Amino acid sequence: MGNGRTNVLVLGDGAAGIIISNKLRLLTDRERVSISIVGNTPLHYFKPDGIHIPLNLKNYRDSVKPTAFVINPGIEYIRDMATHIDPENRKVTLLGGKTLDYDILIVATGNRFAPDEIPGYRGSANHFYDLPSAIDLRDQLRKFKGGKIVIGQASIPIQCPPAPYEFTFQLEDYLRTRGIRDKTQIDYVYPLNRVFTIANVSDEVQRLFDEKNINYHTLFNVESIDQEKKQVNSLEGETVDYDLLVMIPPHRGQRFITESGLADDSGYIDVDRHKLNYKDHDDLFAIGDATNLPISKAGATAHFESEYLANRLAYETSGHVYDESYNGEVACTTVTGEGTAMTLYFSYNKPPRAWYESKFDYLLKWTSADTYFTAMLRGIM
Repeated sequence: MGNGRTNVLVLGDGAAGIIISNKLRLLTDRERVSISIVGNTPLHYFKPDGIHIPLNLKNYRDSVKPTAFVINPGIEYIRDMATHIDPENRKVTLLGGKTLDYDILIVATGNRFAPDEIPGYRGSANHFYDLPSAIDLRDQLRKFKGGKIVIGQASIPIQCPPAPYEFTFQLEDYLRTRGIRDKTQIDYVYPLNRVFTIANVSDEVQRLFDEKNINYHTLFNVESIDQEKKQVNSLEGETVDYDLLVMIPPHRGQRFITESGLADDSGYIDVDRHKLNYKDHDDLFAIGDATNLPISKAGATAHFESEYLANRLAYETSGHVYDESYNGEVACTTVTGEGTAMTLYFSYNKPPRAWYESKFDYLLKWTSADTYFTAMLRGIM
């Protein structure tokens, strides 16, 4: 910390990186704390709208904003990408060759897709986890006249874990609206021995699958996809045929995190679950999807983590002690079809309860992009 000023460096210009930067800027004096974000994403995409866009339920133009626009004043935006972290010397090397020093580093680099880990994935599977893919899937569904649609995820973990079943429920509505539900079989595949990671949520999702005549295959870990035969093969030896395949690709952390020695081959940083710091470093933190925490990899998680971390750093950079800890708190609204949704509240010590679905919760989900861009992302909520 030079001349009494703390230099905070944030890696990643996705949801987690922008939220923590904006929150911290609102809570700190510019003369005491400088904040810089490293990233090179021209447009910021509200990923939860991916379950709506392929089904013509939302105009994708309402789901994106210029990234520079959503970063609050008083934050330096460095258009580059990190390639190496040296925690001992507090330095970050960028792709352009520049080296940045820091007093506090926050890694918020999210996930990367790893489709090549599944032989046959490219050219066979669709997904909706980025904007181009969501638009491509919309075009595929417009041409779909009936047959068998298979939906699932290639592996665990993925960001926004409820999204595959949310999309499945909305797809079922979409097919009925188009009058081709009776011509379409929907099959859902999942890697665990139930249809969702959390047991009581899985029970509710499975009940709804049964009610809506949606088939499901559990303990289905995708091994390969045969494009010619239009088949998905599992490590367990099961094969499922498809006419249209919606398969979320494997997710991994960023390679440079592993190459910097901060993570194993998964690329996710091992942080203290209550303090969010890396090992014994009190100047290196990770939030959002970049961590290997056993909680949902979702924007809502990054929001709650940022609330804790921004308050902590604001206290500490002003010379005070912060005694609070992060308890894993998350709130997540998930669609259950036919214009209904349920909101899950949970933490490390409190499992979510899936017991109440409502139109209001669906409205909450539907309007969340507006709330996200105007308040959550800006750090004021």
